Amino acid sequence: MQEYMRMNGQAVRQPDEGLGYDFETTYTEDTTRAMDGTLYAGAMFTVESFSYKASWLTREEMRDILQIVAKGKPFTLRYLSPYYGAWRDGRFYVGKGSLSVGRWNEAEERYEELSFNMIGVDPI
Repeated sequence: MQEYMRMNGQAVRQPDEGLGYDFETTYTEDTTRAMDGTLYAGAMFTVESFSYKASWLTREEMRDILQIVAKGKPFTLRYLSPYYGAWRDGRFYVGKGSLSVGRWNEAEERYEELSFNMIGVDPI
């Protein structure tokens, strides 16, 4: 059975071409490099993040997604994790997103694009 991305257990519009993937490690304050370039690092944790982009969403699709992500509160994302190599549920939040209004006529009201980054709450 094909798996799909979900937010808070709800099926949402799938991204146009998959999710962009990033990870970021946070280091202790005493992380430094020696004069010869050797790194002395105290890694604390690493989080995953995904960039979502979808085009030509209906009013309902836009509403459903924004009501989950728009206020910066953590939500559960069902996603394919490259790090774990499996579909899993994780907690994420969105700090900033953007959208553009596209076509608005009675026959078909659509938003041209919605994009945002989802950042992991819990470390990998």
